Amino acid sequence: MNRYDIFAEIAPGQTRIGFFDAAGIIQDVWLCRDDQPDLTGSVHQARVEQVFAGQNRARGRLADGTSISIKLPKTGRAAVSAGAVVVVTIIAPPRHGKAWQAVLDARLVAAALVLLPGQSGIHLSRSLDDEAAADLRKMLAELHLLDGFGVILRRHARQMTRPMLQTAIDDLVAAWQAESISCDPAAPGMLYDGGSLHQRALRAVPDGCYHICPIGDAQSAQIDRAVAMAMQPQVDLPSGGTLWCQRTHALWAIDIDGADADIEKHGFGALLGEAAGEIARQIRLRGMSGPIMIDVPRAGPASKKFRAQLHGYCAEDPQNPEILGVTRGGMLELWRPHGRASLLDIMSDDVAQAALAGLRLAAARPAFKSVQLAVTASMAAWLQSAGAAAVVALERPLELTICLDDDPRAVAYIIDKAKSSY
Repeated sequence: MNRYDIFAEIAPGQTRIGFFDAAGIIQDVWLCRDDQPDLTGSVHQARVEQVFAGQNRARGRLADGTSISIKLPKTGRAAVSAGAVVVVTIIAPPRHGKAWQAVLDARLVAAALVLLPGQSGIHLSRSLDDEAAADLRKMLAELHLLDGFGVILRRHARQMTRPMLQTAIDDLVAAWQAESISCDPAAPGMLYDGGSLHQRALRAVPDGCYHICPIGDAQSAQIDRAVAMAMQPQVDLPSGGTLWCQRTHALWAIDIDGADADIEKHGFGALLGEAAGEIARQIRLRGMSGPIMIDVPRAGPASKKFRAQLHGYCAEDPQNPEILGVTRGGMLELWRPHGRASLLDIMSDDVAQAALAGLRLAAARPAFKSVQLAVTASMAAWLQSAGAAAVVALERPLELTICLDDDPRAVAYIIDKAKSSY
């Protein structure tokens, strides 16, 4: 089981979290803006507004007016009707103009298990293969669960010892008991806020250690590089090959391009072996979700080995992607459940991200000293409106100087007054 070092860089307006594997390579990055709270993992009582029986979905609304789309089970959905108040858990943010995604009932999700407040029994995920299910069944009798809680053990539970799994269960139970609140069952309201970023990050991996890293240190710089790389469609491989990662409205597409690879020296096996590990990493790093289609060069036994290698790397992904098989057209098809927003979506607000990057530079300067920040007019407008709280969090005087063209590629920078006088 891979152990992760989780480094959180807390800056004015945004916390950036990098998940580093045992080799020190970033596998995942979270960008958490203070002005855009993430509802994922929160539990609510929501009012149902409309039921779409043919789609197994309902539209609902939270207490604050937020619209949600509720996935309904294929059986028992008759119990959900317009006007009813139901308990839901938010599982994914809006995408492509859609509402927040939710499922019925309270759920606290971790990499290895799902806690079910208000239910009972220990169950195994349907996605487990026979061997994994058999291993976990041997452990079930040794696990203890308080009355009023149920648990679903997921694929990563197999990698954990019984004490580790028991601790994970106990931590989720304690979090629910300490932080959930009661509401009038007939009215919308929030029951559980999903936990702190610290809690959410540790739940996202089977085994992790949480650290705070200063702005600009080695881990912070690696987060910078990882985000910058994830914004580019092209990823170079050591053998000379290239991965192309692109998103359409319907799916993600990955092409393994071996045109510039030294096949004669390395062979297709080396190219595809490199591609398998890097594809699994890019899927996590970019936050790909939904259908993912991979164009794999036809290379006989090497292609078959590639699929086995990719399966092994994807098994480390807490989001549990599933390899569905090869389409009639020869594309390898994967499905990764929707979860946190993709980096592409988060970084698409280039004005806010550029302004927040400028605030990180300012926060790294000596405390209590005035900072003059060169910005575009759009950055200044954002910092004076939606980003005003981030400026307050800087806790030092900030002077905005509009001296950059309004270009999406513009980068805010510190104006050194001492040097600019010469």
